[in-house]
Amino acid sequence: MRDLDICWEILPKVSRSFALCIRILPKPLNEQMMLSYLIYRVLDTIEDSSASLETKKGLFGEFLALLGRRKFEQAATEKCRGNLLSMLNYTYERDLLENAPALLRAYYAQPVGVRMAIRKRGRTMAAGMFKFQQKRIETFSDQNRYSHYVAGVIGYLFNDLLLFNRIITRGLWTRLHRYARDFGLALQKVNILRDIANDISQKRHYWPRMLMAKYRLTYESICSDENRTAALGVLREQIENARKYLVSAMKYILLLPKKALRVRMFCIIPLFMAIESYVKCMNNLDVFDRSKVVKISRLQVEEIVAKSGLWGTSNPQLVRWFLKSMTVASPQLHREYASFFYARQARR
Repeated sequence: MRDLDICWEILPKVSRSFALCIRILPKPLNEQMMLSYLIYRVLDTIEDSSASLETKKGLFGEFLALLGRRKFEQAATEKCRGNLLSMLNYTYERDLLENAPALLRAYYAQPVGVRMAIRKRGRTMAAGMFKFQQKRIETFSDQNRYSHYVAGVIGYLFNDLLLFNRIITRGLWTRLHRYARDFGLALQKVNILRDIANDISQKRHYWPRMLMAKYRLTYESICSDENRTAALGVLREQIENARKYLVSAMKYILLLPKKALRVRMFCIIPLFMAIESYVKCMNNLDVFDRSKVVKISRLQVEEIVAKSGLWGTSNPQLVRWFLKSMTVASPQLHREYASFFYARQARR
């Protein structure tokens, strides 16, 4: 089996939602984003592991070093593969780690410019992940910085690859760059919203401690039945904080070339899936119940995919869809942003 085929086969095992979107992109952009996602998922597996800080630091460095060589090196890759499998704890990532040689060979088959972009953003991601292994998230500023390292840099990478593949011009790259990071933060912040109970059970703490302290809560008490009222107060502030990033993500999509429908769909689908999850989190006590999962239905996903194809090239239609969806959780958003979005379309 070809290396790329192996990587495509692994992708849905580590992310069903991303696997849904990535195949929509035109070649070779779809391959480049798929490979970058799997590479970054290796970094994510190192971060999430219960291994010691020293071990994580060593594995981050060893894996990143493999990305910066002049060509694929089998011996070094096999050594790193063995270390990843023996030093980390993992579940569904096993296939990914076992097939590190195929992933790296496919990576080295990419143009130098693509490899440089993936490695550059990967180094930033790993450095930030390691930093937050030693630093707690106390404030929204901390949460923003963490989200930048794990998701915002991917927004920057996507923008870089659009330019590399001549889908956008240098001038448009500059305009899009303003919102690229926020696109990644929007998706990450919704994940942080809905996964609080499961994250706590895994000792992953992404909500600001100072915000919880404002409501006299801690990670040990926020999911307790007797603290539901206070917990909803924290949730509402998290909802409000995430809102502006969802708006920025929409601005990013509206700037993308209308003729690049498949690129737009790649962005539209995860954003509107995130919006539907965001709406479901509003005043929802299930967020704090580990036995329940706050997620959208398969029918909603199918509707989003269909609408992204039908309306993907129409900015006015996308704006109406966005405002209608977001107004459920944030009624004031329509008043605040409708005039901005519609005025923007009138100028284009």
